[in-house]
Amino acid sequence: MDKQFAIELVEQKLPKKRFKHSLRVAETAVKLAEIYEGDKEKAELAGILHDFCKYDELSYLYQQVTKYQLDSNLLSYGSEILHGPVCAVIMEHQYGVTDEEVLQAIYNHTTGRSKMTKTEKLVFIADYIEPKREIPGVEEIRKLVYSGGGLDRTIYEISKRTVLHLVNKDVSVYQSTIDCLNYYNLNEKN
Repeated sequence: MDKQFAIELVEQKLPKKRFKHSLRVAETAVKLAEIYEGDKEKAELAGILHDFCKYDELSYLYQQVTKYQLDSNLLSYGSEILHGPVCAVIMEHQYGVTDEEVLQAIYNHTTGRSKMTKTEKLVFIADYIEPKREIPGVEEIRKLVYSGGGLDRTIYEISKRTVLHLVNKDVSVYQSTIDCLNYYNLNEKN
């Protein structure tokens, strides 16, 4: 899928605010790819597409999890978790995206996972730090990644903050997020 088609596809489906967020994530992912020697085109495409299913009905998302035989544990979560995995299979099966790195970056952009590819890392971080995000502590994360703190260290810090936030809200934490936290915590200590 080429960049222009992806932009048009997302613009037609998403509310204006979310569409602009997607473009900012793509731009941020490209900027990070330049710093960390990643594939700018893959990061950009995944950034544009990552929230394509963000506002789909929950019943539709559940149907897609079942139809495409995704992790059945996903059925215990809402759209905040489901939109990434469902978007990845929709992009593959309905729009012909075949690049596994792009699909994995879309799939895991919210949860993260252990052993992410560089493209996954770029999009995961970009989604968290894009310029209009106003998450408590986001400036520290921006400073870390832009000052050469490394992708893995940044992923650990984001995952740690995410898990703490969810636990404080008494919300279940998806296993991939815990795996991400543990992997990048152990990775940081080695």
